[in-house]
Amino acid sequence: MPLYRTLVRPGLLDLEQREAFALDVVDVHCSVTGAPRSFVHVLYAEDDEGKLDEGQNALVFGTIRNGRTDDLKQQIASRLTAALAERASIDPATITAASVDIDSSHTMEGGKLLPEPGSPEEEEWKAIGASVP
Repeated sequence: MPLYRTLVRPGLLDLEQREAFALDVVDVHCSVTGAPRSFVHVLYAEDDEGKLDEGQNALVFGTIRNGRTDDLKQQIASRLTAALAERASIDPATITAASVDIDSSHTMEGGKLLPEPGSPEEEEWKAIGASVP
């Protein structure tokens, strides 16, 4: 369910760096939240239309289940910013990382509504995700 969209200046990352950053996103999200790797989705696009602000090199925007603490969301944002800055050799201050919470009852994975984070049903959900290739 978590969906991360990354918008960057054209030419910021080559294909190998994009693939590595996508894995960084999965690693960060899963290590912070405990979500199964197979449930994390990453999209990447270059800003060919000039949507990024002046001085901004990238925007990483996540849609995640509600119920995460502000501290966990800050950890995710900080670690994603650091990973992208390192991959692209750019100043982290030129990257914006943010997320929006989506109510679990509005999201599905594997054909099932997602449980609330920390609920007893979450362990069953994680077990299903761990078995998805």
